[in-house]
Amino acid sequence: MLNRLMLLTVLLASSVVLTTSSYAADLNLKIPEIEMPDIVGSAGDLGTAQEQQAGLSLLRELRSRRPFVEDPALVDWINQLGQRLANRSPNSGKLYFMIEKNNVVNAYTLTGGVIVINSGLILSSQSESELAAVMAHEIAHVSQRHLARMQEEGKNSPLMTGLGVLAGAAVASQSPDAAQAIVTGTLAMQAHQQIVFSQRAEAEADRVGLRTLANTGFNTEAMPYFLEKLERSESNTYGDLTKYLYTHPMSIDRLSDTRSLVNQLPKRKPQDSFDYVFAREKLRIITGQNAAPLTANNLKGSAANYAQAYQRWRSGNPTAATTLNTSSVTTTVLQAQALNDLNRYTEAEQRLQSFAGQVSTNAALNLVLAESQLGQNKTALAMQTLSKLRLTETTGLEFFEAAQRLAQQANQPAEASFYHASRSLRLGEYKHAVATAEQALKLPNSQATTLRNLRKLLNEAERQALNTAQP
Repeated sequence: MLNRLMLLTVLLASSVVLTTSSYAADLNLKIPEIEMPDIVGSAGDLGTAQEQQAGLSLLRELRSRRPFVEDPALVDWINQLGQRLANRSPNSGKLYFMIEKNNVVNAYTLTGGVIVINSGLILSSQSESELAAVMAHEIAHVSQRHLARMQEEGKNSPLMTGLGVLAGAAVASQSPDAAQAIVTGTLAMQAHQQIVFSQRAEAEADRVGLRTLANTGFNTEAMPYFLEKLERSESNTYGDLTKYLYTHPMSIDRLSDTRSLVNQLPKRKPQDSFDYVFAREKLRIITGQNAAPLTANNLKGSAANYAQAYQRWRSGNPTAATTLNTSSVTTTVLQAQALNDLNRYTEAEQRLQSFAGQVSTNAALNLVLAESQLGQNKTALAMQTLSKLRLTETTGLEFFEAAQRLAQQANQPAEASFYHASRSLRLGEYKHAVATAEQALKLPNSQATTLRNLRKLLNEAERQALNTAQP
């Protein structure tokens, strides 16, 4: 399985065909078409059920093996940014965005809409638009179904099916030199066709990604700027930028084409959001990696203040974080965490009230609010708060660990088991999830809502376990 994952990482990924004509009309811009092989299936098809199941299985296996960032706030942030872009890229289908702890400047897309952004790439970005440009490019690989198209092209070529290698084996006994020539030629043709296809796919992803970037309101100049850094092959303390080229091959015309298209688009210089700035600082501290200087000078002071408070809180000095400016949900959550650590639960809950409307979508806010309520012996209210969060496939694993701990403190074993089983499910540990859910369903005095959630989880875990067991 690991070899297959590595291959898919190099070959990019698939999911949905994008109808380009209606999308380009949004900008009154004609984007040149790039000749690509057709694929089986109609335009707008969201991919087969097998592809989507494969994507889910890949995501869960990756999470069990790779060092992903599972901080609830960072996971929510990258998925919200990704979904914001995907909403302006028609037919991109279901997408999963994850951050890998890896200082290599790279991002890659796997079958089934799994998009992985390395922490090194995020920290090397100097603006939110630059990060969004890379993500829009990756989303385009999904919407254009590049992996499926590459596979389909390979089926039409005898050299790409391995027949050349078989032919070499057939003549090996008579002429070893001829056999070696056939095998070498076959492998060379495979490599050449893969590179040519990849270059076409990259150029197409640039064009489609630019439309997404423009329609979402980001600075489209960020895309050629990032490509220019790659062309210069910069290598610095923020990561080796040339690594990106290994999975995103650069053609000689790619940069000039992208720059030409950008010149046709409306010029925007949007302000970087506090969400981007704070997430970037938090990621820098969590990973211990260096970060490129921010382009937005007016946000550097806020970023430094947040980073200092967060670093001191992590070092066991919560008092420093209690005086943070509370103009954003990120700084308010950190301040409330610090107040909880100082047993000032009532004050923490009060600070969070102005953001109570986000308790169903913000995992970090949800956890801190539930903790402050539990600290005041509002057990039922704390459990109710936890249950309000809309759990997704990419919800940070640290949320489930913290929620399980809070439920145990509240003497709610069934709820604790539900969060434990939910974490196991997202790691592909289906047998463990089934056993945990079955045991929890036997516990007395469980809430009706908890029992419904456990039965739903059990059904999914059993179904996935059966699919995994099949050849």
